[in-house]
Parts: sequence; C-alpha cells; structure tokens
Amino acid sequence: TLDGGLGSGQLGVLTARKGVGKTASLVHIATDKLLLGQNVLHISFADDPRHIITWYEQVFREVAKAYRLENELDVHEEIIRHRLILHFKRPDLTFDQIKANIQQVKAGFSGEPQVIIVDGFPFENATTELLAQWRNLAQENKLAVWFSATLHREKLDLDEHGVPAPVNKFYDLLDIIIMLKPQKDYIDFCLLKSH
Repeated sequence: TLDGGLGSGQLGVLTARKGVGKTASLVHIATDKLLLGQNVLHISFADDPRHIITWYEQVFREVAKAYRLENELDVHEEIIRHRLILHFKRPDLTFDQIKANIQQVKAGFSGEPQVIIVDGFPFENATTELLAQWRNLAQENKLAVWFSATLHREKLDLDEHGVPAPVNKFYDLLDIIIMLKPQKDYIDFCLLKSH
C-alpha cells in the first residue's frame, strides 16, 4: 500500500520503459488532485504541451463518464483553473532556472500549487544534489512532487531493493517508487518503496 499516498514535502516517482504509461498515470494522479480542488503544476521535459492537454482531456472524459458527473462542464472549467502546464525544451536547465520559472507561473494560480508533476525528468544525468533541491522545494512549500523516470530498454539494472537504474541512486531521497511493468492485458504497478 502507499500508506496514505504521497504527502506534502515528499517526492515520488513512476518508472517504466518508454511508452508503458508513465505520463498517463501522472495525469490520472493530477486529475484526482484537481477534482479534490488542489492546484497542480505539470512540468514536462518531454512531451509537447498539446499532447499533455490531450491526456488531461481524455482522462477527464473517462472520469466524468464513470462517475456520471452532473455538472461536467462546470467541473471541467474549474479544474482547468487549477492546472498549469509548463514545458521545458532543454533538459539541461539548472534547478535555479527551473525554480525561477515555477515562481513566475505561480502567479497564474489562485494560491499555491499543492502538487507538482515532473514528466520526463532527466534522471540519467541528474545528481543527488539536484534531487535534494527538489526535496527542499517540496518541503519548504509543503507540496508533493511526482516524477516520471524512463528505464533502459535493453536491460534492467536493479539494486538490492529491486529498484532499477537510474532511479536507484536516489533511493534515500524518494518517498515512493513505483515501477510500471507491462503484462499481456494490463500494466502492473509494482510498489518498490513506500515512505
């Protein structure tokens, strides 16, 4: 279990090979938080913002249909007001540059974000100092930060906890680690670390 999920001041990561469903899963997490009235900042180092918006629209339609939302258009407009998407084309930005951009876009919210989604984060080139800066940001601002990490396609390099590279070098800085494993007819969500 996730022991209550990812809390404020904590970092979580969804890790899988390319094309398994990391972005879709992050959008599901974000949509859940948006429906609870929380502000979500979605940062992408990978996908075009239009692609991300398409994911949000698809997930919202599925949720609206499944729960038979009575005031679907009003709910849709409300969650859009609580969601902001920020796209970085360069994965080599410093944390100070990223943080400055976050500070600038926070004015677009009515309040502060409670959740930051970081999709396509370059874990392969990241340092423990960089992840520690993200952790400090989460703790100082009392927000939860979810990352996605892409695994090597050829082989999984697992550590003693069963956590694959490149995420395993950040084990102590991450509160939740989930690996998505494709099966024949479904995706298996394997909880590798929880708090």
